[in-house]
Parts: sequence; C-alpha cells; structure tokens
Amino acid sequence: MDWHPNSGETTLARYPVSFATGTAASVDGRRSFRDRRRNDIEADLADWPEGRGFAVRSLPGRVGVYGRTAVSGVFAVVTGILSDLLGGSTINPEPGRGKLEERENEVDDFPVMWADAGDTARTLPWQLDPSRRPQGQVTEVVLTSQRLLVVGSGTTLWETPRENVVDAAIRQFSIGRKDFRITFRDGSWARLTTSVSYHSTELVGLLTGSHQRLSESDLSTEQHKRLSGFASSLPTGATPPVITRLPSGLVRVGSTLPGRGQGVVSETRGFVMDEAGRDATPAPGDIGPSKA
Repeated sequence: MDWHPNSGETTLARYPVSFATGTAASVDGRRSFRDRRRNDIEADLADWPEGRGFAVRSLPGRVGVYGRTAVSGVFAVVTGILSDLLGGSTINPEPGRGKLEERENEVDDFPVMWADAGDTARTLPWQLDPSRRPQGQVTEVVLTSQRLLVVGSGTTLWETPRENVVDAAIRQFSIGRKDFRITFRDGSWARLTTSVSYHSTELVGLLTGSHQRLSESDLSTEQHKRLSGFASSLPTGATPPVITRLPSGLVRVGSTLPGRGQGVVSETRGFVMDEAGRDATPAPGDIGPSKA
C-alpha cells in the first residue's frame, strides 16, 4: 500500500536508507546477518531472495583491498598487514572514518542484523540490502510522530511504533560516520546507513530527542522574518521549509529540490540561525556527527 500519514500524525524525516556495508579490509563491501549467538541466519530469513553470503577475508584478500584503496602506496599496505597480524584496528586509507568501536562487529565480522527468531530487527525488509533489491530501487526511512517506517517506491515495506525504538546511535567506524544503529525494545538491532552524514545525525537526533522539529510559531520575531524571506525565494517544486532546533539551541531551516530523472540527487538549501535570525556556525553534533 502507498504510505501516507495517519490523521494527526506528523512526518519528521524521510531519507534514503540501506543496510550498512563493511569498510575494514576484512569485511570491505560485505555484511552479515546474525542471531544473538552470532550464528548466520541469512538462509533462515523468510521470503528473502538469495544473497551473496558472507565470509571474512583471509590475509591475502585483505592485502588486495589495501592495494586498491591505499593512498600512501606501499607504506599503507605494509602498515595494514602488520596491523592485522598484531591484532590492531584495521587502517582506513579513506578520510572521514572515526575510531573503531566494536572490533568483533566491524573487523572480525560485520552484522547489520542482530536478532533471534521473532525479534523486531528480523522483520526488516530484504529491500534494505543493496545486493538484493532491484537495480534503481531506493528504500527510504520515514520517521513520524507515531511510527518508524521503511518505504520503497512509495510503498510501505515495514513499520513499527516509534516507542519500539529504544536507542539510536551513530557508528563512528564508517566512512563519513554515516552508519547508525537502531535498537528495539526486545534488544535486537540493525546497522543502517544513509547517503549523507547529516541525514544520519538528524535521524538519530530526532529519535533520541537531541534534535526537535519546530513550527513557525516556535520562532522569535527575527527568526520568523528570516524564514519568510527564505521561503519566498525558493523556486517552484521546493519542499516547504523544515525547521529544526539543534542540540546547541541554534535553529536550522532547510528545503529540498527533488532531482530530475532517475538517479539524480536532490538539492538541499538552507541555513542555520541564532535567536536573532543571524547566520550562525553549527556546533559539533548539530549537523554532522561529533568526532570520536
């Protein structure tokens, strides 16, 4: 069925989302699906199309990954090999990745679903897996005042009451820190990712309460004047401005211009302002994830 908000339900966020993908050389480009005893449950997921399967790369395979991605040549390859042999965290030749938080889930394995039979995370749709869904299809996460949903091509694929999500957190060990984990009331969890880091930051913030959606009536006189000028300057087709109070207390205003044609990225316009409606610099954790 096509997704639409219920009566009295407010849409807070809607962003492209997928299961995350490993970035350490041992699991680069891969993901696994586990029960709480770390057994592989991929073959047991009901009605899922066959996937690629999962295996941690041996040392020779990791050398190949280092060789393809290292920006500092031989030194980076040798350093990566030594790091693996000594049991240290795998190096990251790409910029923007934070510290290793869980070696067992980010280097030795890369579960994106952690759930026993009957757990909420195990009900997530297979379309979240980029290696399974049809080419060109986009899955999106929708957060409302009542629900968390996954939609594909406008159709509801999965949903759960918002109160069933008990925690959400950015995973630092990901390119651009775009990965995040959502944990459900039963203790199961999923590791997901968005295409832009501030989408992950904002979604996590809205789930945990550090970010808050505002209405025009919540703004000061100066902020309202700034918003009105911005809204009147938007081209035809732009979405109505979305107003967010950031953790620092600053206010972000944003609007999206949908891309034209398949695969065209939408354009976001906006600004951050203080109580007086003046341009302001976001604090760490306001827009992008805080560094660890």
